Amino acid sequence: MNLKFNLKLRLYLSGFIRIVLGLLALAYPVEALMDLALIWGLAVCVSGVNYILACFNKNLSCEACPKFFLFISGLIDLFLGGVMISRLGLTAFMIPVFAAAWLGLEGLFRVVLAFRLIKIINKWWLVLLSGIALILLAALMFASPIVGGVYIVTIIAGVLIASGIFLIGEGRLLAA
Repeated sequence: MNLKFNLKLRLYLSGFIRIVLGLLALAYPVEALMDLALIWGLAVCVSGVNYILACFNKNLSCEACPKFFLFISGLIDLFLGGVMISRLGLTAFMIPVFAAAWLGLEGLFRVVLAFRLIKIINKWWLVLLSGIALILLAALMFASPIVGGVYIVTIIAGVLIASGIFLIGEGRLLAA
């Protein structure tokens, strides 16, 4: 087998698998949310560990982001991630609420960080805008958590299906 055929086969297979996973997510939204709950809980825990480990980095010294700020953020992430993993059924139902809480805290931290960066960088306002955007997104998700869960599954399924179609299209390009 030549390399071109091998790559084409992998692209077709990967595209097909993504399309099937996207369709399964649409067909079984509760199970998709359960899987998302586990993956997201693990990701939030890893984020918390990274923040806490950064506190012990001797080379890290930034006036705009004190180490206790990272430590508190890491503890919050570990707590939220632990709750998410230990209560997968509840988390699957409450993913939009957890997402809103996490995004709201992250937005608040970014707003605080932006004001600390005023004297350090010129484009501090970009950090401020991203913080405000996260807070607004959190408010929208708090307003309608059930619809937010449906949106989350639909978005994930759409991304999987679209990326699968694109991978198959890339495989067809190799045929030319």
